[in-house]
Amino acid sequence: MGIRVGIDLGTTFSAVARINPNTGKPEIIKNSFGSAITPSVLCFESNGNILFGEDAKNMQAVGDTNAIAFFKRSMGKELFSVEFYGKSYTATELSAILLRKLKEEAEQQIGEKIDSAVITVPAYFTHKERSATIEAGKKAGLDVISIVNEPTAAAFAYGLNEKDTEQTVLIYDLGGGTFDVTLAYINKDEIRILGSDGDHELGGKDWDDCIARYLASEFEEKYGVDVSDDPEMVSALLVKAENAKKQLTLKDVVDIPIAYGTVRGNVEITEQIFEEISQFLIGTTKDVTERLMESVQIGWRQIDGVILVGGSTRMRMIRNYVKEMSGKEPLSGVNVDEAVAIGAAIRA
Repeated sequence: MGIRVGIDLGTTFSAVARINPNTGKPEIIKNSFGSAITPSVLCFESNGNILFGEDAKNMQAVGDTNAIAFFKRSMGKELFSVEFYGKSYTATELSAILLRKLKEEAEQQIGEKIDSAVITVPAYFTHKERSATIEAGKKAGLDVISIVNEPTAAAFAYGLNEKDTEQTVLIYDLGGGTFDVTLAYINKDEIRILGSDGDHELGGKDWDDCIARYLASEFEEKYGVDVSDDPEMVSALLVKAENAKKQLTLKDVVDIPIAYGTVRGNVEITEQIFEEISQFLIGTTKDVTERLMESVQIGWRQIDGVILVGGSTRMRMIRNYVKEMSGKEPLSGVNVDEAVAIGAAIRA
């Protein structure tokens, strides 16, 4: 008989967690690269092999057109289909492949068989999208114990339902491909979701796109070369953009080398420029958050704290926005990348 795990099946990164049998505490099962999170990327090879995670992302970085990411955004969409080497795949089938790969790698890492899982989904996923997620889990060889909303899992991870005080908490979840905002009432006996809202088509990738467009524009202006029509170059720029975004969480200026044909150059981007070119995206998250608060008739003064979830909340502009609106530092204690998987493991 195998063990139970929690799986955060993310748009850009996924994670697997379990309860440590020795300590009784939840922990992330690190992948073969020693990382807590695995890129939600697949790459199909002509020999029938399918790369995933870091290996697939590396192929995506060099512009391999047989690499695919962001398929979670199309879960439950009947018209979505992609073809690799003569075979078509739906988003559910792609998710099943990724889940099976995650399961097998986690089994190798801990030396135990995994037979069941709690899988997390965005709070605003419809019945159709949730059913597609369950189907993907079954195709991956998992007994899906339940589907849990990501914000609920995050609340479990922060242990808020074990505290004696009553709290109204806003969970701001900005992942790589989706944005979720949830208001929850929490006491030691329950976590009650007061309301959720979100945007299926908004995530860290959109901030990457802003940087990639800026890099292409500046490269053309400085060196007279337009790279925006070359699919391989666009893929490579997106990877450079994502790396620049991560560096800008700590640095004020990032210098990015770009080579195209015989032209080699570099483009500089600052944190200030990054904020300016992506300000409209912050505005979208603000609109969604305020729409939710209005629908449940709760103002910022009635909110006891904000939990940040998702790797994209590491961006300084996000933390500054939350601090400015709530008047408080975001709640801390669990890694933003790991919170959802940890919460799912607790639930499992």
